[in-house]
Amino acid sequence: MTSTPPQTAQRPTRRLAPAGTAALRLGLLALVAIGIVGAALELAFERHWQSPVQFIPWVALALLAVALVLLALRDSGRALTVVRVLAAVVLMASAYGVFMHVSVNHGMGAMDPDWDSFSPLTQWWYALTKSVGAAPPLAPGMLAQSALLLLLASLTSKRRGTP
Repeated sequence: MTSTPPQTAQRPTRRLAPAGTAALRLGLLALVAIGIVGAALELAFERHWQSPVQFIPWVALALLAVALVLLALRDSGRALTVVRVLAAVVLMASAYGVFMHVSVNHGMGAMDPDWDSFSPLTQWWYALTKSVGAAPPLAPGMLAQSALLLLLASLTSKRRGTP
């Protein structure tokens, strides 16, 4: 009869995830990083810092960057919770950004003499599709995309047998 020595049984084992999972995680983290850099460049090119509300996407990008670094360095339950909460905050900021951009475009529609002849649904459609106004409604969507990719990356693990 053989038994395992006590020191072997107590030693924590840390197995690396399969190569496919590691590659998927790395790819998702890389896409998040590319999204952060791309959004930051777009905001800088547009000089998106003229009013306090225009700093919201900058804060969201900083939160994404913190979450990205945290997820890349740690794989604990607490770290995953923080990453997921930060990603959720960025998703809310993104939704707010889309709403604000569409609202600003809708307000600019009043400059069109025919604006009042359009149905409210048509007016909001024109605001959403940027047929009126200059605010790009899908630009804040870059933040949402990066946040969702970060959430997906948080579902992968560096270790086998963990979510």
